[in-house]
Amino acid sequence: MSDRQKTPSYGRALLQLGAMAGGFVIAISLGHHAFVESLKPPPAPPAPAAAPPSAVSGGGFTLTSTSIALPDDDPPYPAGPGADLMNGNCTACHSASMALTQPALSKAQWTSTVEKMRDTYKAAIAEKDIRAIVEYLTKVSAQAKGDGLSAPTSDAGGASG
Repeated sequence: MSDRQKTPSYGRALLQLGAMAGGFVIAISLGHHAFVESLKPPPAPPAPAAAPPSAVSGGGFTLTSTSIALPDDDPPYPAGPGADLMNGNCTACHSASMALTQPALSKAQWTSTVEKMRDTYKAAIAEKDIRAIVEYLTKVSAQAKGDGLSAPTSDAGGASG
């Protein structure tokens, strides 16, 4: 073996030292950058979105936005035997005020009307509840007529549905 192979070259050592120094500089630089970034305040939250326009036009049409006041919910049927059945069955389609302003119908007319709602319009009224509903409607509509609250009595065969 020659002496040249046993002794590391000066150039190779210098290259290794340079690579180590470069790696050290890069590591310090990255660490410094991360440290400086961590000291900065967080970015401000984005500004709130602008309110939507009150009108949009296009294709010959204009859509406008408007505010409306909705009426209060109708009160439920007055308390009494059968009121829960009325509130549970009839208010799916009718407000209490609508049903209570019908003419004072007879028991037979109310029976016909309730059966029509059940059979023709498929109201989910149990067969066993029809009698109690008819009793309630007959009693309440007669009371309303006595208070002057019902519509005029007609000879029609039943309440409108």
